[in-house]
Amino acid sequence: QEFGTSALTAAKFVDTHTTLAQINADPFGNVVLSAIKAHLQASTPANEVNMLLNAVSAGLVQDQNDHDHAFELDTVVNNQVVQDLEKEILYHNDQITSNTQLRDDTIEALAVSEEDIRVTIADIATNEQTYAREEATRNQQHDTFVAKVAAIDDVIDAIDEAAKLIQHLSLGASFAQLKTKYDTLHKETLRQHITHSILQPVISALTELATPRSQHKKPNQIAQLLSEIRQQLVSEKNTKTDVEDRQAAHWAEFSVHLSNEHTRLVERKAQLEVQIQEQKDTIEDAQSWIEFHTLELENSEERLAGQNAWYAVQSQIYEEQTAERAAQTEVVDRLQEHISEKLSTTAQSSPAEN
Repeated sequence: QEFGTSALTAAKFVDTHTTLAQINADPFGNVVLSAIKAHLQASTPANEVNMLLNAVSAGLVQDQNDHDHAFELDTVVNNQVVQDLEKEILYHNDQITSNTQLRDDTIEALAVSEEDIRVTIADIATNEQTYAREEATRNQQHDTFVAKVAAIDDVIDAIDEAAKLIQHLSLGASFAQLKTKYDTLHKETLRQHITHSILQPVISALTELATPRSQHKKPNQIAQLLSEIRQQLVSEKNTKTDVEDRQAAHWAEFSVHLSNEHTRLVERKAQLEVQIQEQKDTIEDAQSWIEFHTLELENSEERLAGQNAWYAVQSQIYEEQTAERAAQTEVVDRLQEHISEKLSTTAQSSPAEN
């Protein structure tokens, strides 16, 4: 029995020595053991040593609680910051997408507007050329009408003079008395004949009047001939006047149409110029916003990366310090266990010695 008791005591001594050596190898354990040794050398009661260890253990628990709370606050702040930055990134991405779409759509619309204004400018030029051409044609038509009517009036005047001459002869006037008027009329009739072949019968009649044998033979026939020719000329004048009136009415209507179309085209051109400038401004603004939000996106992404890196460091520190306190707590627990075993062994040895 004594041998058994001695073997057990020796085993406990070896185990205790190993435990103390392991604790002493830990920096924190070394500090605690040094404090315990100082108390033992000062003959401090064992229960006070236990109180010291309890205080150390309570301090470790409080430190861990404080660290837990601080890390929880860091986590809350980090999550809020990350959430805000992710919203910023989403916002900037959306703005880049929408402004890119706006820019691209407006570039397409600008191409259409520029083609529209090119066509409109060409239409204005065509309208102005048409107006100038038609106006020149109308002026030429009018000038021709005026000239022809004036010529007809001159012929009618000549016929009227010839009719008066015939009337004088019919009333008994001699050819000699009318020769001066006859010569003037004959000369004018020949001149008018250059443009009016209708006067050929009049010229022939006047020529017959100039011959002695026929001076008083055909005055009534000549008068009838002059009346018929005059009617033809009046009819021709009326026809030309009708044509002139129709052409003038057509030009009046067509010129108004051309003027209205010109006004519309000029207004359309002005509208397109404003529209094109607005589209260019929109493209420029959209591009500026794209560049702005791209820079802001890069900044937000960098801040998010920095925030994540900071939280990763805080997490690592928290895990390392938590693990360290757990190890320190284990050291204190092992010391308390060792001291408890030591006190128990001492209590068992004292009765045996007595």
